[in-house]
Amino acid sequence: MGISTTDKRYVCHASGARTEPKRQFPWRQFIVATLALGLACCAAIQGEESTVPRGTVGFVQGTLGGIATDEPRATLIGRDVLASGGSATDAAVAAFFAMTVTLPSSVSLGGGGLCLVRDHLTETVSTLDFRGQASKSANGDLDTAAIPGNPRGIFALHAKYGNLKWAELIRPAENLARFGTEVSRALGQDLKISAADIWPDKDMRRLFSRTDASLPFAEGEFIKQENLSTTLARIRARGASDLYTGTYARQFAEAAQESGPAFTYDELRSYLPEWRQTIEVPFIKGTAFHFPMPPGLSGRTAAQITAMVAYRDWFATMTAIERAHLLAESIERTLADRPRWRSENIEPGKIVTMDATDRLLAGFDREKHVPTPSQVAAPTDSLAKSRGASLAVMDHQGSAVACAFTMNKPFGVGRVARGTGVVLAAPPATPDGDGSLAAVMLVNKIGNSMFYASAASGGAPATSALVNVMANGIANPEGNLESAMAGKRIHHGGADGTTYLEKGIDMEIVEGLGKRGHKMAYVRTLGYVNSVICVNGIPSKTGANCDVQSDPRGFGLGVGSE
Repeated sequence: MGISTTDKRYVCHASGARTEPKRQFPWRQFIVATLALGLACCAAIQGEESTVPRGTVGFVQGTLGGIATDEPRATLIGRDVLASGGSATDAAVAAFFAMTVTLPSSVSLGGGGLCLVRDHLTETVSTLDFRGQASKSANGDLDTAAIPGNPRGIFALHAKYGNLKWAELIRPAENLARFGTEVSRALGQDLKISAADIWPDKDMRRLFSRTDASLPFAEGEFIKQENLSTTLARIRARGASDLYTGTYARQFAEAAQESGPAFTYDELRSYLPEWRQTIEVPFIKGTAFHFPMPPGLSGRTAAQITAMVAYRDWFATMTAIERAHLLAESIERTLADRPRWRSENIEPGKIVTMDATDRLLAGFDREKHVPTPSQVAAPTDSLAKSRGASLAVMDHQGSAVACAFTMNKPFGVGRVARGTGVVLAAPPATPDGDGSLAAVMLVNKIGNSMFYASAASGGAPATSALVNVMANGIANPEGNLESAMAGKRIHHGGADGTTYLEKGIDMEIVEGLGKRGHKMAYVRTLGYVNSVICVNGIPSKTGANCDVQSDPRGFGLGVGSE
């Protein structure tokens, strides 16, 4: 089903431009009011199920929830899955496979990722870790393709929480690859920036360039990926394990090695995704933020920053300058504290207790920057170094998925596993994996109600971007998601002692930070975020009141229903 500006059921946000007018909401006040009235405790289902068969668009009437991704076609495919009665998991699975076709620079069967998953039936939030791993044969060689995590990770997600048939969720992506589709703006930009890196490989040239192989495809040009469609068809018919065990998995490993140094069949066969719990940070009225559980760094980092931002409701009472100051100080102090987590092997939940936050914020001064020496570097990454992609989705029953994916740099190692159409990922830069895979959810534990799901990508600043949007959209009493997403962001470089600001930030904030002693530098972009917020919670008798946003810095799309 297409989408148009005359379809009053949907509100779309593409690159920050909305096709339908949307009211502004002070999200935090609405959440407080909702919980005080006990509305979040209701068991009503938002969507009204019709006589249309499940699996057909139109099965769910009314509020669908919403989905935002970094690529518009993936969003629309996920939206149709929600409208067909699919769960948030089903929509995430379909959107992921679509992005392997429409955004293979960031999302590929050869890459890896991380998801937060909220199930309304069990009232739990879980971490699913399927990051790609460095091959043991690499010996630190960044040209050795990483062991893929995405296919098994996404299969594990569907096996546990999917409602619709696996095959039907892959078919849209398979058709896009087989019959062709237009190059999206996101892919066109990545091809333009990364052309020199991928051009040496003849299979990449053949896949991503015009017939004469003179130039890479540009936005709007037509691309077919027949080898990838065949690989997707195998996965559709036989499951993701076909890429990891058996005859075809051997062929896949050999195809990867033919293109250059890569993982082995034994490494493929041994790879398994991992389910873990989450790190919780209490918020207001029985709600809690959930972040991914380690060993990845992003969950602990985002959780500790959030614990400081939410500390004693300071953020809610501060001026815009003071909020920027607190964000910068919180990020810096978290980076400085990170070596202690690792050396003392501190349990993740203990770094966000009130005592831990008291210690971290000891000496905080609203009027003065207090330097906190750090051994950890968190520089800004240019688009050419690290991009990744993310998605956030909620369904009408209150289940949700927030995922971040990475190739560790655009187009990974710049090679395709010969004959498969699968772009191979680069290995993670550190043993901890990619610290930029950031995700968060806000859930009411008492009333089994879902409020917020968000994920971010974009290298080292991704975690800061995630917290910037969350703080200004939720912790700020006057905040709303649209303004929080569009607002200029703040990041700290850790060891370099620099507070990074996005160009165009309010000069009053720049002057205020300067007076407080911050050493500052401007950058163009600090991360890319996708978010869904339902201010009354899902489910709710009064209507979920959802807003869905894809970062205006990118080229994605957010779609929700009124």
